[in-house]
Amino acid sequence: MPELPEVETFRKYIDRTSLDQKIVSIECADQRLLKKDIETFEEALVGESFTATQRIGKYLFMKTTGDHILVMHFGMTGKPEYYHDPETRPKYAHIVYHFASGYHFGFLNRRKFGWNDLTTSIVDYQKTVGLSIDARDLPLEDFLTALSKRKTYIKAVIMDQSVTAGIGNWMADEILYQSKIHPERKTNQLSEGELKTIYDNMKAVIELAIEKEAVYRFFPKNYFIHIRKEGAICHHTGAEIQKLTVGGRSTYYSPKWQN
Repeated sequence: MPELPEVETFRKYIDRTSLDQKIVSIECADQRLLKKDIETFEEALVGESFTATQRIGKYLFMKTTGDHILVMHFGMTGKPEYYHDPETRPKYAHIVYHFASGYHFGFLNRRKFGWNDLTTSIVDYQKTVGLSIDARDLPLEDFLTALSKRKTYIKAVIMDQSVTAGIGNWMADEILYQSKIHPERKTNQLSEGELKTIYDNMKAVIELAIEKEAVYRFFPKNYFIHIRKEGAICHHTGAEIQKLTVGGRSTYYSPKWQN
């Protein structure tokens, strides 16, 4: 699933390609992917242009010359693609915004878990869906305060979008591996020093992943992403990586390294 670094890469791509072009029509092959009917999208966006982007967690907001803001969530396999020749239209571009320039902005969504929505206020939308401050911008004090109110597994907490918006499954495993913290440690059993270590590693993983545009093969050799599978060998201990389920999500960890 696209997480914070992937969506930040998408945002930069959109900024380079798809702003300041008049939208002349909207095409949607499956209207279940729109949170409002197609007529509402057309009324809000046709004749307008995208002017700027903003990301909060895994949500991408595209501001326009009009009153409405396009909201994108990429689900499991979604991504944007900007193209010109209709014959090269991407196979899974189920939603397409056609520009007067002759170019097209496609919302690719192979497994159809992603969607588009409309809002007139990013702040209101953020509150409605329960998003925290973006994890990249989250102050330490806010992080510590949020975790002080929780008594569940740390892996589940740092994946909670109302706590750390943008952190998903692979990132949570990476952060806890770098922090030497077992994913089933309870937040109320962690010291402030351990929580600060988790916070610092969260910030480091975010920035590294953004710098590398979420291309995992370019991550440092000691990163967990390279061995994140059951039976792989821990970088530090030589022990086998194990798998368990935390908060309904497959979780990988090194039992001798993380405690």
